[in-house]
Amino acid sequence: MDDKYFDIAQLVGKYLANDLTNSERIRLMKWVELSEVNRLWFHSVTESNFVRLKRQNLKSVDIDQGWIALLKKKRQEYKRALYLQVLKYVGIFIIPVLLGVYVFMHVKEHQVIDVPVMQEILPGSHRAILQMADGSSIVLHPQLEEIVKEKDGTLIDLKGECVTYEVTDSSLEQEVIYNNLVVPRGGEFAITLSDGTIVYLNADSKLRFPVKFAEDVRMVELDGEGYFQVAKNESSPFTVKVGEMKVSVLGTEFNILGYKEYGEIQTTLVNGKVEVSSDKNKKNYTLLPGEQAVFNKKDGIIKVSKVDISYAIAWREGLLRFRDRPLREIMDVVARWYDIEIVYEDIEVKEYLFGCNFNRHETILPLLEVLESTGTVHFKIEDKKIIVSK
Repeated sequence: MDDKYFDIAQLVGKYLANDLTNSERIRLMKWVELSEVNRLWFHSVTESNFVRLKRQNLKSVDIDQGWIALLKKKRQEYKRALYLQVLKYVGIFIIPVLLGVYVFMHVKEHQVIDVPVMQEILPGSHRAILQMADGSSIVLHPQLEEIVKEKDGTLIDLKGECVTYEVTDSSLEQEVIYNNLVVPRGGEFAITLSDGTIVYLNADSKLRFPVKFAEDVRMVELDGEGYFQVAKNESSPFTVKVGEMKVSVLGTEFNILGYKEYGEIQTTLVNGKVEVSSDKNKKNYTLLPGEQAVFNKKDGIIKVSKVDISYAIAWREGLLRFRDRPLREIMDVVARWYDIEIVYEDIEVKEYLFGCNFNRHETILPLLEVLESTGTVHFKIEDKKIIVSK
């Protein structure tokens, strides 16, 4: 086996053990991005099901003897210190990864790639764009580590999967300036605002917010879906504006679903208390934990009901979770998360009811297979398009 593939297997093993240094992580990600073949292979060997199955299979393997033999054959120059360093990754990660590398090399050497009946589509990832007050933009991703400064002196920590704002000048006399966090289709990201509030944005969403809040009011604007963990401040209510609807709180956790193309805006309260109102409807509605307010954009009516909040916040738990929902609604969510197009050959299938509880960080095929197993729908993948028929 070529040394470079051995090294990649070792890096993947450390990745799965969550023990990569920053330089190692950058090196691995660069390799993954070199080609589509690399990317697909990396995703396949790091899926949770792959790791779980390999852990079970390796219970019957003599790990020590297998690894020693491998080292003698392939890396005679490795010293004992390196052996001790990597041994901890062997039993759980590196041996199954090496098997995957062998298959990967075999395919590449013969320049033959078997195409499955249905092509694979990868899930979304942590990525976003931060739009600054001066009009410049910064592409965000988990490998980025940088601290930038806005024109009012606010520090912005661009590290990991969450942007964090830190006010260095508490003076309130300065002009209020705004930033935008834009999450594309196939993405998700989080932000910690200057007051300590954390907002998690789902795919195809945008948050407009002041870099530094005023003394007596905290207001942000949302387009899309966001989960809010609001920092408590009784002297300064926190308000989320979504189109013509407003949600005001002092400190709590709630989810808002309000994409522009939807006819409704849903606010689901996890804990605490929120007040929902709209420009069309002058009445205020107070939600208690476990309640959901649905605002009808057309007539301005707000209806409040008790719901199972696990469905509303499933995306924050890494799930695609539905119960007796039309296929069109499920596939809208799937399209945004996997960044794909949905085409219906038979229009009536849009209204077929389905339910699922699926890991959204898996590739798309298992979900489609589950839906197809009902015997009512069929899916065909063409590049980044899914064609749905009876």
